[in-house]
Amino acid sequence: MAKKKKQQGHYCRICGEYKTNEKFSGRGHARHICKECQSLPEEVKADMVRCNEVERAAFKYPMSRQDWELLERYAKKYKDKESGRFAQDMLDMKRCNHAPDEDMEEEAPFEETCEEEAPFEGTCEEETVPFTELEDDIRYQLEELLADNINEFVIHKDYIPEGKELKDINEWVMKETRNTFFIKVIPDAAYDILVEETINRFVKEWEEDGFEIKTFSASLVVMETERLLIRRITRKDMDALLAIMGKPEVMYAWEHGFTKNDVRKWINRQLTRYRKDGFGYFAVILKESGNLIGQAGLMKSTINGNEAVELGYILDNAYWHKGYGTEAARVCLEYAFGELELKIVCCSIRPENVASIRVAERLGMTLCGNHTVIYNEKEMPHLIYELKTEN
Repeated sequence: MAKKKKQQGHYCRICGEYKTNEKFSGRGHARHICKECQSLPEEVKADMVRCNEVERAAFKYPMSRQDWELLERYAKKYKDKESGRFAQDMLDMKRCNHAPDEDMEEEAPFEETCEEEAPFEGTCEEETVPFTELEDDIRYQLEELLADNINEFVIHKDYIPEGKELKDINEWVMKETRNTFFIKVIPDAAYDILVEETINRFVKEWEEDGFEIKTFSASLVVMETERLLIRRITRKDMDALLAIMGKPEVMYAWEHGFTKNDVRKWINRQLTRYRKDGFGYFAVILKESGNLIGQAGLMKSTINGNEAVELGYILDNAYWHKGYGTEAARVCLEYAFGELELKIVCCSIRPENVASIRVAERLGMTLCGNHTVIYNEKEMPHLIYELKTEN
C-alpha cells in the first residue's frame, strides 16, 4: 500500500489568499477554506465567494457571454449585498456607464471609445486556455489536484492508473479547475509530460519507501515465459474467451462449445477462485501479438474423495502444435511448487486425449490412477497423472 503524500499550503476558496502554513490533503482540496474564513457566518462566506466569481469573470479577456450573464444576475439578485454592488460596478465599468468624476471634462472622449470596444454582443465564446499558458497560481492548483488524485487512486487501488482510469482523473482535474477558476483548460503536450512526470515521481518515492507499484495491466501478470504472459482473467476478456471456448473442438473434454452465459459463469468461477484460493485458471497472452490465445492454471478439486490441485490448460486450436501448451503448463508447475509450495499437482485427462497425455509426460508427470467425472448427467472417464515436488 502506498503511503499518502501530505501537501502544505493552499489557496482559500473564500478569501482567495494563499495560506502557506495550513496543511491539507485529499481530492477535495480545491474546496479548502482557511481557518480565518471558517469562523465567518455562512452568509458572509457565500457573499465573499460570489465576489471572487465576479472578479474572475470581470477581469477575463475576452469576457464570454456566461461571464456577462453572471455579472448581470448577481447585480440584480444580490443588489443589497457587497457581491451585487461589486457586480454592478464591474458592469458599469465595462460598459462605461459610470458617472464621470467631477474633475473630468464633460467632453472627454472616454465614453465614445468604450462604446466601440465594448465586447458584449451576446455571441462571445467561453474562454479556453492551453495548459502551457496558465497563470502560475492556477497551474500550481492544477498540479496539486493532479498529484493528489493520482496518489489517492493508488492508495485505494494499489496500482498506477492508466487508460480510462487515468482519463477519468484528468477529466476530473480539468472540471475542478474550471469550477474553481472559471476557465476551460486545454490539455497539451506539456500537460501530458506533467502527468507522466507526476506518476514517475510517485513511483520513485514509493520504491524508495519499499512499495512496489505497478500499472493495472502489470499487476495482473502472475507468470511469464519467453513467449507468454500468464495473467489473471478479467471480465473484459469475455469476447476473447468466447471466441475460443465457443469452439467444440477446443472444448473437447466438455463435449460442447460454451455459450456466452457459460463463459460468463466460467469467468465468475475464476474470479471467485482468485479470492478464495489465490489461484485458478489464468489467461495466456502471446507476447509477440498481445493476443489472448488460451488459459492455463491450477484449481482445487476432489478426486476419488481426496482433495487435490489440478493443472489444466485450454488452448485455441489456431495455436496448437507450437509448444505453447507445454510452455504454459510447465511455468504453472513451477509456480505451484515454488510460489504456492504445493507438494503434489495432478492432471485429469480423457483417455483418448493423446496430445494432453504427451504434454503431461513431457512435464515429468506419471500415471497414477483414474476416476470418473459426471458432467451433464454423463459419465466421463479420466486418467490421473501426477507430479510430486523433489523437496
